[in-house]
Formats: sequence, structure tokens, C-alpha cells
Amino acid sequence: MQTYKALVIDDESASRKNTVSMLKQYCPEIEVIGEADSGLSGKKSIQELQPHVIFLDIQMPGMNGFQMLEGIYKREFKVIFVTAYGDHGIAAVKAGATDYLLKPIIISELQQAVNKVVAHYSQMPEKPTDQEPHTIVINHSKGFTLVEFSDIIWLEANDNYTTLYLKSGKKIVASKTLKEFESILPSRDFFRVHRSSLINFACVKEFSTHDGGEVVLENGTRVQVSKARTQDFAAFISERAVRPK
Repeated sequence: MQTYKALVIDDESASRKNTVSMLKQYCPEIEVIGEADSGLSGKKSIQELQPHVIFLDIQMPGMNGFQMLEGIYKREFKVIFVTAYGDHGIAAVKAGATDYLLKPIIISELQQAVNKVVAHYSQMPEKPTDQEPHTIVINHSKGFTLVEFSDIIWLEANDNYTTLYLKSGKKIVASKTLKEFESILPSRDFFRVHRSSLINFACVKEFSTHDGGEVVLENGTRVQVSKARTQDFAAFISERAVRPK
């Protein structure tokens, strides 16, 4: 039997243990690989464990379930909300949830939710093992936008937000830090030239070591290279330089 990895995120220990117990007893298709007791630890566990599905509480201190999902842009898992409150159904649908379960969990409803997860993955074509992602999902209040890596000229940090400058001339403001984007975008193509700037090397037209360092991008933007990064950036360029035979 094909099994699917699950993560249970709930700040209440008893509720978390009950969900895990019911999954193990009544849903053999699900393998619980971890638990988290907050939105923050849940987000970290998702990145580390890469589950197929998460069973997510909504009302949690610090960061609720909806807020946690808003901070995840590369969502390759299904979401089943498990909550004691019945007034979040519409918000759950908008958040892209596969299902919405009320506590105390009813066995038949849990099994129906799991069946939806199984059906989703059963219908997905297998990906080649060497296939790499080439798009990033930018969530916003009205849904999300898919952006090709190659369409990004550069990214600029602004506290906990990042502005993406695209080849179309469009700007997108995302509620994600530049560090998070740096961890997602391929390091062979993108380089952080400054604590507030991440550039697409394919869009670099000129580079000067004047006043520490500066790159000119294809849209005419000039981006400062910090003195601490100048040497590393020069090495980065050298690795990609085409030399005559």
C-alpha cells in the first residue's frame, strides 16, 4: 500500500496526540512523521520533513494556521484543518485546504479527508527524478501568482517584505524575507550582492569595482555590491565566464 507522510500541527498536546492516534488506528494510508506545537515550529518542520499532508490547527498563539500558510510559498503538500471552531470554513477554502474537520474528530470524516489526499496524489503524474522547480508561488490577499525564475531580474529587501522586479516591468511585493527567497532560488543563477539585494546573474549587463562594486542590470537598474561581497561576486562571475580556447 502506498503511504503518505503527515505532519500534525496543534498547540494542544492532548488534541495532537488524539489526531495522531486516530490516524494510526483508522488511516493506514497515512504515516505520521512528526508533530509541532506552534505555527513557527510547524513551518520549520514542513521545511525539514517535507510531508505530503499536514493536519493543522487554526487557533494557535503567536502565529495561527492561516498566518503560517501565508508564509510558505513553495507549498507542495495538502492541508487538512482540524479545529474546534466551526466559523473558519470559508477562510479554509480560500487557503486551499483539502478538507476541514471539527473537533472532536469523527472517524468517518477523517477517513473521507484522507481519501481526498490519496486521490490527489494517485492522479498526479510521476515527476522525473532530475526535474528541478523553475517557478515560485507568490501568495497575496486575492490568491497567488506564479513567477518563472528566469523572469526575475532582481529582488530588494524591505524589512520582512521583498520586492521582485520582473522583466515585464512589473513589481511584486511579497511578505517573505530576502533570506527565504535566497534559500529557494537556485544559487547557480542568483547571487546576493548586498544584504538588501539579490540579483539574477543572467540579467547582469555590466559590473564595475568602482566604489566597492556596482552591477548594471538589463533594465538599467544599478545595484550596489557590498565591499564584503565584491571578491565573492568576482569569483562567481569568473566561474561563469566563457573563455576563448
